[in-house]
Amino acid sequence: MPSLKQSCTPRPSVFDSNKRDTVHDILDLVKGNIDPNEFFTENYVTQGMRTFLTEAFKRLEGNSAGAQAIFRLSQSMGGGKTHNLIAFGLLCQNPELRDPVMGDFHKVGNLGKVRVVAFSGRQTDAQHGIWGEIAKQLGKQEQFSHFMTNLEAPGQEAWTQLLQGEPIAIILDELPPYMEYAHSRKVGDSNLAVVTTTALSNLFIAVADNKLSNVVLAVSDLSGAAYEHGHTRIEEIFEKVGSLKNLNQEAIRLSMPIDPVRMNSDELYQILRTRLFEKLPTESTVKEVANGYSDAIRKAKLQDITTASPEQFAADVESAYPFHPAIRDLYARFKENQGFQQTRALIRIMRIIVADLWNSGKAESLDLIGAHNINLADPEMVSEVKQINSKLDGAIAHDISSQGSASAEAIDAELGGTDAQDVSKLVFLASLADGPNQILGLNRGEIVQYLAAPGRDVAKLNKDAIDQ
Repeated sequence: MPSLKQSCTPRPSVFDSNKRDTVHDILDLVKGNIDPNEFFTENYVTQGMRTFLTEAFKRLEGNSAGAQAIFRLSQSMGGGKTHNLIAFGLLCQNPELRDPVMGDFHKVGNLGKVRVVAFSGRQTDAQHGIWGEIAKQLGKQEQFSHFMTNLEAPGQEAWTQLLQGEPIAIILDELPPYMEYAHSRKVGDSNLAVVTTTALSNLFIAVADNKLSNVVLAVSDLSGAAYEHGHTRIEEIFEKVGSLKNLNQEAIRLSMPIDPVRMNSDELYQILRTRLFEKLPTESTVKEVANGYSDAIRKAKLQDITTASPEQFAADVESAYPFHPAIRDLYARFKENQGFQQTRALIRIMRIIVADLWNSGKAESLDLIGAHNINLADPEMVSEVKQINSKLDGAIAHDISSQGSASAEAIDAELGGTDAQDVSKLVFLASLADGPNQILGLNRGEIVQYLAAPGRDVAKLNKDAIDQ
């Protein structure tokens, strides 16, 4: 069976610690700081992105009656919202990239460059409000000078007059932190959050109208507990506008909700493969590896130490390769931890694991990247784990890895191999969830399922490592 080293070639960026977390801000888009070719080389088009791009460009092309005008991207922090917005913006700015990126699912018609206007909720220093920034980027400050100087909310007609004409994409990213700030800034007898809510409500109504069929508006939201005031304001805007549209009995929904990444689907593996590897093996090689793991599960099942289906496990390996299916299962346990950056954090963690496996030479003897391949002797990796759940920091040194003195290291030193450390790492990862009613730990059958591999003695694993 071919090894990871023989079958897969990581991207050079995997080994560059400065590129562990390549984070683009939406303002990099309007400043021209993003290389579109480099961006799309490592981009995987998820179903959410496919829907977003298809419907947004239908609107901009002007050929579809009733095409959706407003898109709302919702997911927890680090869930792919900004990445999707940047992809849309780059395709607006670079018509030559539309067919290579979108050709498989939507052919954009005769549409040239689209003007992109963007605002980041981190721009709390925007002196003239969100509407002032939009007018400024369009070069129409004079038209909005009254609203900018007095921090007054533009009405629907004012927005319509500002935006009529050329195709325009308006992108509003990470608004909750801005709304949180705006809530504390006094404007007359009210505050900037109230004024901004009215201004954006009027903007959304204007964009949804047929008079602005040349405009697409995409807004991201941060779900979750962080920025509670800001999130509430975003909900308020949509509820307010929604009620007005219902009053007018409009047929078109105000906004189309977009889920950038289906976190518990195979899209997660597709994203990781595209981001981390520049070369992967043929389907026949992947099937060979999957069959090898299926045989290992079958042997474990005959010994009555797992209930996993060999056939289903083979299919799971084929979907996940070069990653072990356990990675998604364990990731699902802690992905909702407060502050965890979901897809973005997982990409960062897997970059560290892949770099370690190739740099250490371990990739020469492995055929899948397992969750238990995490190196908890690496300070960079330990730092990542602490960001998931810092409460279990002491368990690493006591139970798993501490220069030979941890419990699992002592067992492995006595029995040989790495079974005890592998078991302890899996149980540790399965215990990182930090919230009410979370499933913690693994049962014996799950541990065997996640560690069974070609050439591994699962009977020894069960008796010597798991029992201890």
